Amino acid sequence: MSNSADEQIALPVKPEQLSAAFERAFNSGSLKDIQQLFDPNAVRVLAPGEYQTGEEMWKSAEKTLPDRLPVTLSVRHIYTVEDTALMICDYVHEGTGSDGTHQRIEGTAADILRRGADGVWRCLISNPPGTSRA
Repeated sequence: MSNSADEQIALPVKPEQLSAAFERAFNSGSLKDIQQLFDPNAVRVLAPGEYQTGEEMWKSAEKTLPDRLPVTLSVRHIYTVEDTALMICDYVHEGTGSDGTHQRIEGTAADILRRGADGVWRCLISNPPGTSRA
């Protein structure tokens, strides 16, 4: 499921471009492409109060990415102040699971984005359970 060597994702130069870039990178199965869309100090929330950072986050993603269902993202809101943005985004993972049955997982994420010195917007806090109660 990886991109070919000469195919690259477009890095987002506007916060509203990040969701489409992430969707494409995720659905390609390329961990390298996904990593380009995250700040080096990124945090990924697994559940309220439970999170991963750094190498732990990427090792976990490397293990689980091949089994993930494709994702479709729909941005509800983006609120931007200078180099920081809050993105509220609905997501749907849908497809055939490893057991052969149809599966659908959906939710609403609340992510924090940051524009780097290179002008590229990246995810600083990835919070897929964004609206879940603890």
